[in-house]
Amino acid sequence: MNARNDRLAARCMLALALSAAPALGCAGTGQPEVSYLAVAEPAPPGEIAAGAWTVVLDEASVAFGPVQFCAAASGSATLCGTAIAELLSIARVDLLDPGPQRLGRVRGFEGEIRSASFDYGIHWFLTEAAPVRSPEAPGGHSAHLRGRATRGADVLDFVADVDAVPQFQGQRAVPSVAAAATVGAEPVRLAVRFDVGAWVARVDFDALAERAGGDGAGGDGAGGDGRTLRAAIAPGSRAHNALVIAMTAQSPPELVWSRSP
Repeated sequence: MNARNDRLAARCMLALALSAAPALGCAGTGQPEVSYLAVAEPAPPGEIAAGAWTVVLDEASVAFGPVQFCAAASGSATLCGTAIAELLSIARVDLLDPGPQRLGRVRGFEGEIRSASFDYGIHWFLTEAAPVRSPEAPGGHSAHLRGRATRGADVLDFVADVDAVPQFQGQRAVPSVAAAATVGAEPVRLAVRFDVGAWVARVDFDALAERAGGDGAGGDGAGGDGRTLRAAIAPGSRAHNALVIAMTAQSPPELVWSRSP
């Protein structure tokens, strides 16, 4: 067996562990191999409008990967007939740092990419009996957020530990997102663009403040002393579920391919 076939065999074994989909290149398409850099490009949000509240984040990090890229319109493990490329590494991303952050290298074959599926640092491969948290997961969670929400004179300090867990064995936390790229011999780079502000904006801070001991329907605080409240957003809570839905369905990262600089 030559070196290329050795690499192909290794990828086949790993792809079978990743999902129930046919493994990367296992059909022997004969397509040329490609390898290119993937970077995270966060959009630090500044002030975030969430209903009547204004939110500022002091900490925001997320674990990203692994990722599987598909030639089919759906990256779902049951519908992706051809896994054309993979980003097997998992990286922790500082969502408040606007600079590019290395995620690893995408490896696969030339061709069209129409969808992708990925995890947020918690994976559940077919070879695993239960979901596994990677060392890159902040505090063992998919994402960690800390910040302050204000409404008039009221202040709500909050911490969120978010777990985006695959629902089924062999599936990813984000089963499918749209992608559009044709990768050929010309060098390319993949940018994964995160918008944490869109995630936080989905949280009902009125309800969060009410559970923390405040009046969720109160006024703007003008003329009053205001209150300082504290809340922990934990798995299973309404606010946690809103963040998971935003991360996995409403505002997942955008995948953008461009010519390599």
